Amino acid sequence: MQHVRTKGFNLSGRLAVLSIIALLLSLLSPAAHSYAESSKTTLDLAKGSIVIGNGTVSGKTSSGAAAAYNASGYVITSSSSAVSSNTVTINGGEQQVDLHNLKITTGYNGASPVSIENAGTKVRLTLSGTNVLTAGNPKKAALGVAEGTELTIGTIDGSVNHVLTANGYGGSAAAIGGNESGASGKITINEGTINAKFTSSGNYGAAIGGGQSGAGGVIVINGGVVTAESYGGSAAAIGGGYSSTGYNGKSTSVTVNGGTVTTKIPNAATYDSIGYGKVGTTYASAVQAATSVVINGGAIINKNDSNNITSLLYKRLPVNGSGETVYSVGIKFDDAPSNGTTVTLSHASGSVATKTLNSGNVYTFLPAGAHEVVATREDTGSVYYGLVDVNTSSSNTPNSSGAVSRTIKSTPVIAVVNADAADADLNDGKTSVLVIGNYSEIVNGGSYLLEAGNDYTIQWYKGATLIAGDADDASRLTVTPDKGDTFKAKFVATSTGKAIGSTSFSSVKTTLGPKNPSIPVPGIDSNLSVTSEAEFTKQPDPTAGAITYTVKLTANDGSNAPIAGATVRFYQDGSKYTRVTGADGIIRFTFGALLPGEHAIKIAFETGKVNGVQYNGSTYDKSFTVVKPEKPSGFTTIAAKSGTTNGKIFGADESQEYIKWIPTIGINQQIYPVTGDVIENLGPSLYSIRYKAFYDGDVYSLASDYRYLVWVQTAQWTVTPVATDSVVWETGAVDVIAGGSAQFVVTPKEGYEIQAGDIQVKYANYSYDSSTHILSLDTITSDIRIVINATKIE
Repeated sequence: MQHVRTKGFNLSGRLAVLSIIALLLSLLSPAAHSYAESSKTTLDLAKGSIVIGNGTVSGKTSSGAAAAYNASGYVITSSSSAVSSNTVTINGGEQQVDLHNLKITTGYNGASPVSIENAGTKVRLTLSGTNVLTAGNPKKAALGVAEGTELTIGTIDGSVNHVLTANGYGGSAAAIGGNESGASGKITINEGTINAKFTSSGNYGAAIGGGQSGAGGVIVINGGVVTAESYGGSAAAIGGGYSSTGYNGKSTSVTVNGGTVTTKIPNAATYDSIGYGKVGTTYASAVQAATSVVINGGAIINKNDSNNITSLLYKRLPVNGSGETVYSVGIKFDDAPSNGTTVTLSHASGSVATKTLNSGNVYTFLPAGAHEVVATREDTGSVYYGLVDVNTSSSNTPNSSGAVSRTIKSTPVIAVVNADAADADLNDGKTSVLVIGNYSEIVNGGSYLLEAGNDYTIQWYKGATLIAGDADDASRLTVTPDKGDTFKAKFVATSTGKAIGSTSFSSVKTTLGPKNPSIPVPGIDSNLSVTSEAEFTKQPDPTAGAITYTVKLTANDGSNAPIAGATVRFYQDGSKYTRVTGADGIIRFTFGALLPGEHAIKIAFETGKVNGVQYNGSTYDKSFTVVKPEKPSGFTTIAAKSGTTNGKIFGADESQEYIKWIPTIGINQQIYPVTGDVIENLGPSLYSIRYKAFYDGDVYSLASDYRYLVWVQTAQWTVTPVATDSVVWETGAVDVIAGGSAQFVVTPKEGYEIQAGDIQVKYANYSYDSSTHILSLDTITSDIRIVINATKIE
């Protein structure tokens, strides 16, 4: 395995971004929920079954009174602690429904405990407490989601502490999704702990998805802890049901963006854990072609009924949102925390809180290649690092394995350097330099490349006595020893770095007897030719920069011949790195981790023999400044209607660039340059703006942090002035947000004046200032056409 860093991914920067996003969500979500909760009607299931339709409701409040329809939604609870046989049916409109500590069990011929019916019905289901839905009818789902409907599941506080358990009977219906012969509607899971399973074996419906003969529809998992078990039947755990004839051309699309997902299917299943269920042989290829499984993040564990890890898809591999094939990866903590330990795993594709399995392992999906990962234990707060090399083998499950670690794996390798490059001995009375040949190539137990000085230092010992290394370079020890003196070294973790403890000692170097000094040999002068190029990362909120230097070492004797195989040292702010020139005499080396401040670098070829030829040394020195500007501010916006791009952001300039905000901001996020001082053609969304990076040879300016929450709001209503013969409108139609405000300049034509009764406005409060001719509207609740018939002056 190559011990390299993956370009563009900074772990600390990534964690900072995730922390900011979590803070934003914590600021926005609770307030919105608190407002919505207080405005909902509480329905008591103990008083009878509940039916919610488009503008209608049938059910009773806790007092026993008949409930009135409430567009703000409902909190469904029960005044009785007993299991109820009453049901909840939602059959129209867009509804906000909270389930609070409900326990519903229906009979063999009964309806679904909770069902969403009729195409076009959309339900945002919010969980509170523990909710258990058990279907007694093998043809009905415990939580029915009919084809053409939409269900979004969240929790009252955004956590996984609220539970929904859906127990299907084990017949021809799903636990969550379609009934017998029914495809599933769209299901989105954002939060909560969701358990979907069956009370008896032999199920032909998916745990989450289609019923028997039904496709899985669209299923999106953004977060939460989801367990789907279909190991006693013939359907996918998440996706399509069993069908001997396929799904009649209907498709299944499952996307996992986050959360912890655990599935279980039979040992000998010839179908997907997540995707399609068992189908007739002649239909398998068509069903497979109509099945899409996209894995963008999360921790995913696919098991069989023997609790062994099994494949996600049958005889193929999933992809991510960019179309890259992704492979299952088991990542092991080197100190093997006990099973069930809560950890947070972060990498370039995202971050997820999950629990350890199988003696300290967590499981996820990543594209092929090397990936830096960081994992944090919740119980101790300890942070672990690893470099996981994901290969393309599909013969094993998981496809690849790696580790995260806190310990230093490498041990020092000591070399002896003398004035005569061919002399590698340590002798009595002769001054020699002991160097650590692998000082800049040290990895931890997870193959993660550690940084000299930041993560570890070197300790030198003469015999058993700790001694100091050279003052200008602690990785070197200059000695004039006596015969029999011994020297050794070990790596020791710093108190603020990414490792703990220390390594074992290196091999011991023992001083031999005296040796006559060699006769100096005249050398050929050398020349270092150096060019530089700044590296600009696309990552959000960069904390440090990088500059790549191209160095060519040649003989300065008129031939300009390249010097191949020469050792060149690169010094950066007290750290040293060693590289060897290629056949063309060239080395490319990147000085990274350039934090804001003053920096000095040095590139040096020291006097010595190369390929038997003596060369005189040469050096290159450079100083420069790294700065980071404050994030920009002072922006104003114009709202945009849904489905349009007529929003704008004012106050920008061409030294800036921007992105459209998404929950997972990464290095592949599309970045747009600012043209002029207005950002135009924007749809409703959050946008983030920052100053661009640049390098002029003396000053390296990092990109600034993004300015979060530049919000182009969704315009709900349009206010349109209507032309008449008596007034002149100087302002055209404007789009506004719900409950928003707008101003218009309107003047009476000659011979007319605008009096209070001349203005016709509905669905808003308004006032008119005759001295400024400004008509102001606020609390706008609908589309408005403003008509003014000014009074003629007699």
